[in-house]
Amino acid sequence: MNMQDHPEDKLLQKLSECPLFSTFLGPSLQQRISRPHWFENRFIQAIFRNTGWIEKHERLLAEADIGRVKNSDRIFYDLNGGDLDYDLKIFHVLAEVRLIRWARENGYTDIEKLIPGGKLTPDYLMRKNAEVTIAEAKHFRERDFLPEFVEDRVRGLVLKTGCLSEFGVTVYTTDKYARERENLLRTRREDEHRYRNSVREELTEEWLVALEDSLRDDPGKSADIINGLFVVHRVEIPHETGMVLFGPPQSQRAAELMLEKLSGNLMTALEQINSFIEGGLVGRVPSRALVFLSGTSSWSIEWDDMWKALCRYRDSNICERAREIHRKASELIELPFELIVAKHREEPTGLAGETTMTLEYVPFPWPRDR
Repeated sequence: MNMQDHPEDKLLQKLSECPLFSTFLGPSLQQRISRPHWFENRFIQAIFRNTGWIEKHERLLAEADIGRVKNSDRIFYDLNGGDLDYDLKIFHVLAEVRLIRWARENGYTDIEKLIPGGKLTPDYLMRKNAEVTIAEAKHFRERDFLPEFVEDRVRGLVLKTGCLSEFGVTVYTTDKYARERENLLRTRREDEHRYRNSVREELTEEWLVALEDSLRDDPGKSADIINGLFVVHRVEIPHETGMVLFGPPQSQRAAELMLEKLSGNLMTALEQINSFIEGGLVGRVPSRALVFLSGTSSWSIEWDDMWKALCRYRDSNICERAREIHRKASELIELPFELIVAKHREEPTGLAGETTMTLEYVPFPWPRDR
């Protein structure tokens, strides 16, 4: 599993197998792999693990039929592998691609990429029957920026070094993180790169080798990292690394946190759409607004907890919180709006009794006001 001396060769080989992925994402990924800390990128990790993830995105690009989108050349226009925020921006771009595919599957036509102007610009205009919809796609970060980055860093280090060949690790946030979370998020825009540099300085190849030796000698031992904000435990799956957002899963708290994140993404998107319309910057007058949140994964415990709370406990605080979000959003924008989010669905694999999790994009089930 140890990475080769020339990872660029492995990247080029994979790109040659996926022509659409190579065309749209290849140039920026080639820039990224030539930069320090390239192993933190999830696409590069997937290429070296040969998980089929890149092939999945090749199918996504084919199904979206990017070439039929007006101004399609602007979708990937700003992707630069040398950008400090590239590893996040690539997911925002792919959220747009998923929106395009979803729109085609749901009867939308005349899909047009809006060209950014002086103000923050929503992503698309599209038509369904006689109605024009203005749409914004966002990558939904299930975890906060710091846990997400720690996870990417640890996974990349394991892959790059070939460590943890006998067992793996799981990284949890601690009670200290829960106490400091609000301040971490409040100062994120100013301090995110400083936090990243701090993580990189502490979580090095040498650190991982020492951690492996320590956990081999004492399997029950745990190790605090990043000033006690996270703790690392051994698990008995070689090369495995995992991340749970807020310590051991707590369903009610996890569901509340996911709704909090959903609300922030929704309000930001609607404010952007509203400001754009009020500025008179759109030619065709839209009659509806749509927000598309993409980013959940098949192992998102917190996201599933939110769906369970919404579907099973109709009189819960979770449903009341969802009603409050809907009321607030409805006051923010005059247009009727729809929120599209991912939901996990079990599907049979063809083997006796075995199922797999897939994602489908569905309208968010706003609870009715009483």
